[in-house]
Amino acid sequence: MELLQKLIDDKLFEGHESGTKTLAEMKTLFSYLQAFGALDRISFDFSLARGLDYYTGLIYEAVLTDTDRVGSIAGGGRYDGLVGMFSGKMVPSVGVSIGIERVFSIYEEKYANEMRPTTTEIFVASASKNLTEERMKLLKEFWANGIAAETLYADNPKAAKQVQYALDNGIPLILWIGEDEVAQGKVKVKSLNFHNEVFINRSELIPRVRELIKQNPRLLS
Repeated sequence: MELLQKLIDDKLFEGHESGTKTLAEMKTLFSYLQAFGALDRISFDFSLARGLDYYTGLIYEAVLTDTDRVGSIAGGGRYDGLVGMFSGKMVPSVGVSIGIERVFSIYEEKYANEMRPTTTEIFVASASKNLTEERMKLLKEFWANGIAAETLYADNPKAAKQVQYALDNGIPLILWIGEDEVAQGKVKVKSLNFHNEVFINRSELIPRVRELIKQNPRLLS
């Protein structure tokens, strides 16, 4: 705002119709930004330029201020004549393009230790052979209650392979079922965060697993 006022007071663009109009538009813009409480997030920069000639007014870029990375993550401006070039009708327009790859790159770098490649909350594993149908029944029960669960789609996967899959994908809980558990009507659930395990009666499965999910929101790095 101080820079804009100095340009107006110094009459830098006096006699220049386009320049004078631009300053008036900037003053209006800044008053709106001030009304929204967003003026402190704006920098008025005369060095900013965009290489496309269809812009007819304001241009802007967005940058992240809490990172050392150089460069913008979005850019755009006003281009009142662009639509008319194709439609024959003048349509006031303003737009922005987002550098989504750059955004994701910065996000991944910043939150690398808090991200995991899946939303799965519990992995269903078998410690004995021929328990594919039992694993499917457990998946059905979890899915019906809104709990993200998955298993390896093989009849008799090896224990080590199942554990490694859960670890590689950041799944915080792994449920083990074997012949003894089936006979007893129980399952064993292990936290891959804290390496503790509990036995749960099938009748109490859903509420107990929900409690464990709250305690194990993600696999710790």
